[in-house]
Amino acid sequence: MKKYWAIGAALLMLLTACDKKEDKENSSSESVSAVTTETKSAEETTASTEKKSEETSTTTTEKTEVTTETATEEFTMPEDIPAFEEELDEKVLEAAQLFFDKACEVEQKFSLGTPYSIDTSEYITNEYDWQFYLVTEQGINSIDDVKAEFREVFSKDYDDDIDELFKQKDGRVYSLNGNRGTNIFYAGSEVVEITGRDEGEIRFKVLDKYDETEYGGETYTEEQEFIIVKEDDGKWKVSKFKLPY
Repeated sequence: MKKYWAIGAALLMLLTACDKKEDKENSSSESVSAVTTETKSAEETTASTEKKSEETSTTTTEKTEVTTETATEEFTMPEDIPAFEEELDEKVLEAAQLFFDKACEVEQKFSLGTPYSIDTSEYITNEYDWQFYLVTEQGINSIDDVKAEFREVFSKDYDDDIDELFKQKDGRVYSLNGNRGTNIFYAGSEVVEITGRDEGEIRFKVLDKYDETEYGGETYTEEQEFIIVKEDDGKWKVSKFKLPY
C-alpha cells in the first residue's frame, strides 16, 4: 500500500510539473503572439500612414500642377497676338471679354471718382464752381500723362471725358472727384457674338444683364456694340464702348 501511495504521489508531482510547464509555454506563446500582433499592427499603421502621406503628397502635387497650368493658360491680351483678327471665333470672343472687362475697370476708375491720389486741401474750380483737387500721384504732371494712361486701353478715337474730368494749371494737374452712384441692378456683361470684321477692326455684340427681382422687378438685358481696333503701333484698343453701370 505504501508503495502505491509513493507511486501516486510521484505521478501527481509529475502531472503538476507538466501543467506548470504547459501553462508557462502557453503564457509564453500568448506573449509572443501579443508582441507579434502589436508589431504587425504597428507596421500596418505605419504603412497605412505612409500610404496616406504619399496619397496626400500626390494629391497636393496634382492640385499644384493644375493651378499652375490654369494660371499659365490665362488668355493673353490681343496685342500679343500678331494675327489676332485671324484667330478662331472662340479665342477672339475670349479676348474680347477680357478687353470689355478691362474697359469697364478703367472707365470706372476715371469717371467714377479719380484713379490718382489727391490733396483735397488744394483745389481749383471751373465755371460751374466744381472743385478739382490737386493730383499728387508721381508721374502725373500733365493732361497728356493722364491721357497716355487712359489710352493704354482705349483708342485715340474713343470719345472720352478726360478734358472735363481733369484740369491743368501752372504745371500741375487737378482731378474732379465727383463720385456718383452705379446701377445696383447690374448683374454682368457677356460678349456673345462677332458681328463684323474689317482690316484692323472687329465688332461684337454685348449683352448687359440686370436683375431687379430682389425689389419686385424682373431680369432683363440691354444690347450694346463693342468695337476694338488695331492702331498704328500694332496694339489693339477699345474704340466703342459704354459703361453698363
